[in-house]
Amino acid sequence: MKTVVDHRARKKEIIAKAIRLFARLGYRDVSFRELSEECGVARTVLYRYFRGKRQIFADAIALTLGRIIQKNMEVVRSDLPASVRLRQICTVSTATLFDNRDFLMVVIDYVLAMTRDGHDMTRRILAYTNGLRRVLRILLLWGIRHGEFRPDMNVDVVVDLLYAQFESAVLRLAVSGDAVQTDVLDRIDEILKGLLKT
Repeated sequence: MKTVVDHRARKKEIIAKAIRLFARLGYRDVSFRELSEECGVARTVLYRYFRGKRQIFADAIALTLGRIIQKNMEVVRSDLPASVRLRQICTVSTATLFDNRDFLMVVIDYVLAMTRDGHDMTRRILAYTNGLRRVLRILLLWGIRHGEFRPDMNVDVVVDLLYAQFESAVLRLAVSGDAVQTDVLDRIDEILKGLLKT
């Protein structure tokens, strides 16, 4: 009897194992052969799913971002007050960072390697981060329009303040490893409290 392979599940499993290997050895130092050994499949099987390690990495980013976007869109479309939705978006984003520390290490390693090779990564990074900034901005403006948030706030500054909490968490997770999820959310809560109309 022929074994049925769930190709979607297999691809996700390969991506998860590849991320762990990239985190352990660094993006640049991982060969396709090492990827196939780590994943327990022949290189020919890997080539059925991916053109090379760069595509594995790109698919890992797409998979992770897809999950974040899906969760964020569910929150944005809800009928909850803007402050609640904003807190939920921040919670989902923070949880994603903490749940994917290995992935963050790989991304940082990749960006640094590409930068050392003379590639300008600014546009790519902005492409991945502008979506979150846009969602934060939309919810802030919605809250102002509906009288929930102070009308005198500078929305761009608040978006930067909220986003800075995520950047700080990324840096602390990647460099010192001493980031605490509840501390990040406590700082975000303080920012959000200051936005509410009194």
